[in-house]
Amino acid sequence: MKLLKIGISGIRGIVGETITPELVMDFACAFSTYVGSKPVLLGRDTRISGSMLHSACLSALISSGCDVLDLGICPTPILQFMAKRLKAKGGISISAGHNDIKWNALTFINQDGTYLNSFQGEEVLDIYHLEKCTKVSFGKLGNVKSIDNYLDIYFKDLKKFLDVEAIKKSKLKMVVDPCNGAGAKIIDSFCKSLNVELVSVNNEPNGYFPHDPEPRPRNAQQVASIIKVVKADVGFLLNSDASRVSLVSENRETLSEEYTLPLIANYYLRKNPGPIITNHSTSRMIEDVAREINCLLIKTKVGQSYTIQSLMNEEGVMAGEGSGGIAIPEFQPAFDGFLTMGLILEIMAKRKKKISELVQELPKYHIVKEKIYCPSTKIHSVVNEVKKLYIGQEMNTSDGIKVEEKNGWIQVRTSATEPMIRIIAEDKSKERAQRRVEEVLQFITPLVK
Repeated sequence: MKLLKIGISGIRGIVGETITPELVMDFACAFSTYVGSKPVLLGRDTRISGSMLHSACLSALISSGCDVLDLGICPTPILQFMAKRLKAKGGISISAGHNDIKWNALTFINQDGTYLNSFQGEEVLDIYHLEKCTKVSFGKLGNVKSIDNYLDIYFKDLKKFLDVEAIKKSKLKMVVDPCNGAGAKIIDSFCKSLNVELVSVNNEPNGYFPHDPEPRPRNAQQVASIIKVVKADVGFLLNSDASRVSLVSENRETLSEEYTLPLIANYYLRKNPGPIITNHSTSRMIEDVAREINCLLIKTKVGQSYTIQSLMNEEGVMAGEGSGGIAIPEFQPAFDGFLTMGLILEIMAKRKKKISELVQELPKYHIVKEKIYCPSTKIHSVVNEVKKLYIGQEMNTSDGIKVEEKNGWIQVRTSATEPMIRIIAEDKSKERAQRRVEEVLQFITPLVK
C-alpha cells in the first residue's frame, strides 16, 4: 500500500515511495504560483530526508521567481511566527511532525503564519492539478537569503508574553526530550531565556529518532527514568517540529498528551475568559474545564488547519487538540511547543504547585486510542459501515462517526495524516472504553483486508 496524503495544508507520505523530489518540486511550484512568486519562508526539521526535500523546494521556488528566506532547521511554530515579522507571503515547513523517520511532509503556511484554510488549500491544489505553475526566465529567477537571527526575535517576544519573573524566581528544573528533532539545541536557548535548569535527552539535531516522535506516554520512558533521579520538577516530550507537547510529572508519571490542553486551559481561561476551540477527538476533560469556567467550547474536525480557522472565525482566546497542540492567538495562532512549555512552567511558578497536584485538579477519564491501516480506496466506505453498530443511537457525523453516552463516547474516523482508521474511546471506566474500541476493531478488521 503506497502511503500519500494530499490535503489543504500540504502533502505527507513515505520518502522514496510517494514523497519524491519530483512531487515536492511540483507542489512547491504550485504554492509559489499561489503566493504570486512573492517572498516565501523555508524551513525543515532534522529528518535525514529533509536536506533532499529542502533542495527540491529551493529549486522549485527559485524557478518560479520566489525570493526564499531560508531558516534552515527550524521548528514549524517558529517559522509560522516569523511569517509576519519577515513580511513573507507564505512559508513551507518540511516536517512530518509526529510520524516516524521514513515519513516526510510539506506544510504550507500563509502570510498570517497559519496553516492554509480550506479555500487557500483548494486553490493550491487546483494550481497543482491543472499544471498552471509559473515558470520564469533567467533574469527573473528568485534569490535565496539565509536568516540567522530569528531565534532571538522569537524568544524576545515569547518572554514578553510569559510571566518570566515568576518563572525565574521559582528556579525550576525540567527534563526535555526533543527526539533529536527541530527543537534540539533550541531548547537550550529556551531554558536560558527563562533561567530554567535543563536536563536533556536526545538533544542532538541529527535526525536519528530514538523512538517515534509522537509525544505520548509510550515514548516517555527515558524522561521518566531520570526525572526523579535529577530531582526535576517536570518533563516534556516534543514531536519532530516542536508543535506538540506531552508531560511527565515529578513523580515519574507519564501523562497522556490529552492533559496538556486542559492543564493550560484551566489556568489561562480563568484570566482570559472566552471561546475555546478543540476537536471531536479530544478528551472530555476540556469540556468539564470550559463548563466550570463558563466558557463556550466549539468543536471542529481534527487538524490544526480546521482548529485554527475556527479560532480566527469565532474570535476564540485559545485552541488545542488532544494530541498536545496548543495555540493562543494573543501570542500567535499556531500550535507552539515552546509557548506550551512556557505556560506550564508559569502555571507551576504562579500557583506554586507540582504537576502531579495540578493533574489531580482535573476530572478523571480513561481514553483508549487504536488505529488500523486501510487502503485509501476503502477507507471511507469502511467507516460508513461502522454505523451499523450503532443503529438507533444518535450519531455525530461531523468528523467520521461519534456516539456519545453519559459516561463516555467512541469515535471512528479517517486519519488526516495517514491512510488509516482511528478508533478513540473515552469513559469513566477504563474497561468500558477498551470494550468499545475492541468491538469496532473486530467489526472492521475483516473489511479492510
